[in-house]
Amino acid sequence: MEDLATASTKPIYRQIEFYAFCVISFSAKSVLLIGLPYREWPVNTVYTISLLLFFYCFFRFRQNLRAPVVVVFCLAAAVAVDILGNKLGLYGHPFGPLRDYDEFAHFAGSGFSAVAAFWLLRAATRRLGVKLSSGRLAFLATSVSFTYCGWYEILELWDEYFWSHFERIHWWDDTPNDLFYDFLGVIAFIGVAALVFAVKDRLAKPSSAKLFPGRLRNLTTLLPADMLVFFATTTAFGLCCWFEIFRMFDQRWFGRIHLVGNRDSAIYLQWELAACVALSVGIVTVARLLDRHRASTA
Repeated sequence: MEDLATASTKPIYRQIEFYAFCVISFSAKSVLLIGLPYREWPVNTVYTISLLLFFYCFFRFRQNLRAPVVVVFCLAAAVAVDILGNKLGLYGHPFGPLRDYDEFAHFAGSGFSAVAAFWLLRAATRRLGVKLSSGRLAFLATSVSFTYCGWYEILELWDEYFWSHFERIHWWDDTPNDLFYDFLGVIAFIGVAALVFAVKDRLAKPSSAKLFPGRLRNLTTLLPADMLVFFATTTAFGLCCWFEIFRMFDQRWFGRIHLVGNRDSAIYLQWELAACVALSVGIVTVARLLDRHRASTA
């Protein structure tokens, strides 16, 4: 009986462990991003290396997932783009065809991070026994990565309000312009990652593990509720981020005023994120109840 109790409680402990990892890593990365622009580069370097080791060791030794070297490199490069920009004094100056190095930093930094998001989603869903097509993986990875870009813009707002009191949002279109280049980087890098992994799957030997094809109509039954809430939140919040981008272009091109203060877009984003979380919890709850009702009446 004791052995059965241990076996039945082990998945619960593993789930709690994974939640703890998510909270710690998300909080630690947020703290890194909050102080990144005005912290000394050796401190940022040590902080980044520590986070990467934490990320690698957890998935390698607790989840038995070996992160490819290129994924670890991409995570390091995402932070290095910003560190080098501050170290070399590139911010505030044109960079190639771009009007400011900041636009390149958002493009490259978000793009590198998106590669890691694509790999992690692919590995996590396959561990759950679900095989998603390259297109669905690309869509979900784009939503997740773009949501984190929006979260970074909210952190800049909170940094101005509560912590550094430095001006980090410099003009009315700062936030939506950053999001626009974030999205371009995410799309470009995930497109390459999806192509590489699609080729890798074709060349790989057939696996003995049975994977269920994940389609839109069966995802609510194949994936855990917490993961569904996460995907629904990122999809909805990604649309909200695009709404801020559209408002920026409408104001630039047609003169219709939507944004006045420097912080307007970031302020809207924080409330939009809260609404997306609440909406996603409701949608997934209703979907699960409908699935149970269909199963009981079948």
